[in-house]
Amino acid sequence: MNRLAFHVDEENVPVPGGSDTIHIHLYGRRPKHVGTASVGGSLEVAVARLGVQIDPTAFDFLSIALAVVAADTFVDRSRHGTNGWSRELALELPLHRPEPWTAVIGDLERALGFLSGDTWRLSLLDGGRAPPGAGAILRRHRSHIGIGRADCVSLFSGGLDSLIGAVELIRQGRRPLLVSHSYRGDQSYQRRLAPRLGMSLPRFAANANPVFSGPNVNDTSMRTRSLGFLAYGVVAATALGFVRPRLDRVDLVVPENGFIALNAPLTRRRVGSHSTRTTHPNFLDRIQSVLDVVGIGIQITNPYRHMTKGEMLAALAPGRDLIDTALGTVSCGKWKRRSQQCGHCVPCLIRRAAFDWAGIPDTTDYRYSVREAFERPDIGDDVMAVRVAFARDGRGYDQRALASGPLPWDPLERQGWFGVHRRGLAEVGAYIERELA
Repeated sequence: MNRLAFHVDEENVPVPGGSDTIHIHLYGRRPKHVGTASVGGSLEVAVARLGVQIDPTAFDFLSIALAVVAADTFVDRSRHGTNGWSRELALELPLHRPEPWTAVIGDLERALGFLSGDTWRLSLLDGGRAPPGAGAILRRHRSHIGIGRADCVSLFSGGLDSLIGAVELIRQGRRPLLVSHSYRGDQSYQRRLAPRLGMSLPRFAANANPVFSGPNVNDTSMRTRSLGFLAYGVVAATALGFVRPRLDRVDLVVPENGFIALNAPLTRRRVGSHSTRTTHPNFLDRIQSVLDVVGIGIQITNPYRHMTKGEMLAALAPGRDLIDTALGTVSCGKWKRRSQQCGHCVPCLIRRAAFDWAGIPDTTDYRYSVREAFERPDIGDDVMAVRVAFARDGRGYDQRALASGPLPWDPLERQGWFGVHRRGLAEVGAYIERELA
């Protein structure tokens, strides 16, 4: 069992020695001792910029998410996981008000297990950090975001789907509060794209910034990053609910095409490491249920859950002035390594196929063409996996869709997910075959 203990007071972070527990300063900017860690150092300032006092339960959800992201980062799968993958993670975490969370701790642990493929054990303690008070908020009055103009919250990553989601909300006459998970490389794209949406929108941006002092091998799969992103959205939505009390439940929009949200494994060996569950319906439903029980009044929704990326892009196409903006988004899972989209990972292949399906010339500067990737064994694995999945007997498509996790029992919802899986695979598979012909 990999144990991690979180502390909200820097003075309580012990000097390592005689224990295999990792000690982490929650909401700390830098680790105090070699062999310790910190996470969320800039979050309190970011939250204060919302300009209102945050519901303590929502802030505790942020604390939980930060702890999970830290654990996922600092415990390397290859060294501490069973068969190089699944880990056992035990977290001791102080919350401001742990009582509401005790009733859902089992549900939350199971949701985390589905998300990351690990076994989670959460021990919730008293004495956690309270949300920023009136004084801290007042000190940031010059940088308040101005959320009163918004009527919903939409996650805004700088990717193509999040751009389409924000544009469509504006077309519907809504004013979303954009929420961004601003890793260092993502910030430039988010800042550049936001002003091009056709309307000035408030934006809340935050970065968990997990830091370990001293020698350590961080895990790179980061399958729980989405929980941090959702937690930012939950905090922003509860702030919006405070300034817009007539909203019974604040909509938290998670714009993601259904094919990648489902992310059914292309081959059997991809059930684990290659199949992320960031916006899978089972995970989002589990988190929604947890938030309902603890009394956080938001509604998580993905309006594109039954659409492929190409279908989403085609719906955007009537606004031709936005095509250049769409081409300026980032879809690649590897682009941070070279600040260039690779062109051969699964997200890049889905992106390329989407532009092709929508009839929009794709001028993105990819590092490799599909043909180049296919002819290189060291980078052609994703291209080959899509081809194998596309070539299989279509009668097994629904079973493969279920391999990624449980789907809703509602017949219309279930068929919607089966349908988007078939169409999405056809979209990207047919594109690759044309490129290789």
